[in-house]
Amino acid sequence: MSESQEYTLRWRGREVGPYPVSEINRQLDDHEIGMGHEIYYQEKWITLEEFFAALPKPGIPTPAQPPPGVRPVPTAFSATTREKPSPLRIKVSVSPVVPLPVRADGKGRDLRPRYRLVFALLGVFAGFVGMHNFYARQWLTGLLQLLLSIATYLMGFGIIASWLWAMAEAVFVRKDGDGIDMI
Repeated sequence: MSESQEYTLRWRGREVGPYPVSEINRQLDDHEIGMGHEIYYQEKWITLEEFFAALPKPGIPTPAQPPPGVRPVPTAFSATTREKPSPLRIKVSVSPVVPLPVRADGKGRDLRPRYRLVFALLGVFAGFVGMHNFYARQWLTGLLQLLLSIATYLMGFGIIASWLWAMAEAVFVRKDGDGIDMI
């Protein structure tokens, strides 16, 4: 490629130029044009990005292979796209998949501890129907509270007995239905 060779640019059907490569690089640097502009090269229209990728790079030596065990250092600027590096860095971390603990009887169950604060809040606001016990995997106690609440409500006493029972559990219960301490 000689510096005197000139190319026509096109953007949205409007052709401009011809320009030498140095002028195209200047316009790119000044953000007057972008890599999405098309250039007439080898009798067809291609994007500037494809054009610069296809051009031979005079004066730029090809990088030698690093010795084994040495990682190459990435460059800050791309020679073909002329984009400035973004100050925004996104860190993505992937945690390994940890299998859930399996009970001694062989049944695979989630044995992570329950949160005591969630248990207490459920006991205060929805304890009269046993919601906090269902959360703590105490199914029978939760069902008994639900049935007691329904029975006392239908007899006209309201839900006060179930609610008092739930308040006592919210304060005193420390383990869930599997015997694991709540955190």
